[in-house]
Amino acid sequence: MKYLFLSLALLNILYALWQLQDNKLMVGAPDEPAVPSVPMAAPEPPPAVAESEPPRPDPGTAALCVALGRFPGLAEAEQLRQRLLALDIESRLQTRDVVMGVDYWLVMPVVGGERHAVIQLSALQEQGIDSFLITRGEMAGSLSLGVFAREDYAQVRQEQLQHLGHDVRLHALNKKEQQYVVEVGSKARRLVDQAMLTRLRADFPGLQHQYQPCAGVANTGRIP
Repeated sequence: MKYLFLSLALLNILYALWQLQDNKLMVGAPDEPAVPSVPMAAPEPPPAVAESEPPRPDPGTAALCVALGRFPGLAEAEQLRQRLLALDIESRLQTRDVVMGVDYWLVMPVVGGERHAVIQLSALQEQGIDSFLITRGEMAGSLSLGVFAREDYAQVRQEQLQHLGHDVRLHALNKKEQQYVVEVGSKARRLVDQAMLTRLRADFPGLQHQYQPCAGVANTGRIP
C-alpha cells in the first residue's frame, strides 16, 4: 500500500509539472510593441517644365535671280531677252546706273541769290577765268570753275584760284552710265546653267551673269 501511495503521488506531481509547462508554451513570447503606422506622404508631382515658345519658322532666304548683261544699249539687251523667250525662259529688262569713274569739280558758292551770282560771274570772266552759272541740281546758284578728270590737277587749279582770293571748293562727281541687264526669275534660274551660259556667250561675247535677290518690281520705268 505504501508503495502504491507513493507512486500515485509521484504521478500527480509529474502531471502537474506537465500542465505547467504546456501552459507556458501556449502563452508564447510576449507580443512586440506595435509600431504606429505612419501614413505615407503622397508623391510630390514632378517639377513643372517651363513651356518653351514654339520655334519660330526661319525666314526663308530671299529668292535669287540671275542678271545677264550688262549692255550699253537697249537693242542688244532686248535681243537676249527674245532669245531666252524662244527657249521658254521668262525674263525682264532692267536698267542699272553704273559708276564709270570720278570727275573733280571746282565750285564757288555765291551768297545773295542769282543777281549776285551773275555779278560774280562777270568779274571772273573779266579776269580770264573760265566759269559758268550752275542752274540745276544741288549746287544751283553757285559758279562752276572747271571739271577735271584727275584730282591732282583739280587741286593745283584750286590753289591758284585761292591765291587770287576766290573761295573755291572741290567736289567729287561720280560719272554714271545707264546700262541694261536681263533678269531671269528664280523659278527659271535653274535653266540658265553653265551649258546655257556657254551657248549664249557665243552670240553675246563678254556676257556677264550675277546672282542677286530678285527685285520686287521690274525697274522698267526708264525703258522705252
